[in-house]
Amino acid sequence: MRGANCNECVGRCLTHEVGIRSSRTRRDSSRRSGYNTSVRKIWRAALDSVTPYEAGKPLEALAAELGIAELVRLSANEHPLGPSPRVVEALRREAPHVHLYPDGGSTELREALARRLGLSPAQLVVGNGADELITLIALAAFEPGDEVVMPHPSFEPYATGANIAGARIVQSPLAGYHTDLDDVRRRVTARTKAVFLCSPHNPAATIIPDRVLLAFLAALGDDPPLVVLDEAYHDFVDDPEYPDGVALLARHPRLLVLRTFSKIAGLAGLRVGYALGSLETMDRLNRVRAPYNVNRLGQVAALAALSDPEHATRTRQLVLGERRFVMAGLAERGITCSPSQANFLLVRVDDPRRARERLARGGILVRDGAAVGFPGHLRISLGTREVNERVLKLLEE
Repeated sequence: MRGANCNECVGRCLTHEVGIRSSRTRRDSSRRSGYNTSVRKIWRAALDSVTPYEAGKPLEALAAELGIAELVRLSANEHPLGPSPRVVEALRREAPHVHLYPDGGSTELREALARRLGLSPAQLVVGNGADELITLIALAAFEPGDEVVMPHPSFEPYATGANIAGARIVQSPLAGYHTDLDDVRRRVTARTKAVFLCSPHNPAATIIPDRVLLAFLAALGDDPPLVVLDEAYHDFVDDPEYPDGVALLARHPRLLVLRTFSKIAGLAGLRVGYALGSLETMDRLNRVRAPYNVNRLGQVAALAALSDPEHATRTRQLVLGERRFVMAGLAERGITCSPSQANFLLVRVDDPRRARERLARGGILVRDGAAVGFPGHLRISLGTREVNERVLKLLEE
């Protein structure tokens, strides 16, 4: 036994000695080359707190897995009708020119939006969806140690941009389904660089009333942080207490409004969003904006969408009508949801997993509420009447 123990001891010692020699060799080599592989850090520590966005499998792959010929996606708040025929025709005409770089400043689109909104074109920046604009805000404004206040839960890219910049996220819990601006105000400090608000809120679908927003902006004083007001779903609001963020820009130079062509215009696949604000704010965003950030097809499609207000009106009427229909149908079945002012509903269900599976087997995809901060809920986009009737039937089974 003693010999065996000695052999084990020798083995351990030899291993230890080999390790020491190898370590010395690596250190000597590193000194000679000036490259120390044991300490070089490549990736930013801020990325450790960022979770990559999981978009899910393509519809075709999911349909094949479920053995269903066609799936309707009500999980991404997409347009129920598709883009305007004018958009489709504009894309057809522009397709032969995609070998050419786009207008780097989206000039014609900014001018068209400015005329419609009563602003100067210099007060607009167009981005590759609102997501890029949120990233530009973080690049232009946030530094390590800054605080960024936002409702919780809310649209995930707000936190992602702040995390990447190394800023500290300060969360303000929702009051039920509503943004509590009194709580948000209490969390604003001298270190607060920005406040993110979304109205209608994603995923709660509720608005911030006019009087509440005005009181909040006034309470921030003469030296407020940047206030980013995301109005991606503003076209679907019919509440008379809803404020128009663009109308507030003249009185609040540190207010920045975000809007998009993804929802009302049905251009989600082309990624066109825009920011509106003061000349100073737009100048700073342009300094971090990449050249040619919005592609040719996106620009011509957005212009074509602006030229077809009738399609936007039909879309709004459809969404408002179907929202009333589905909310009434849910109430008849004893199912509750948030008081939506968007093109989707946040629906409370007893067993979200089983409800999602039942809907999927019926050919309809919805979003798990837990994935967007609302366990016990499903986020369901509004579709056509035929699709919405199927939703109601499947939810009551």
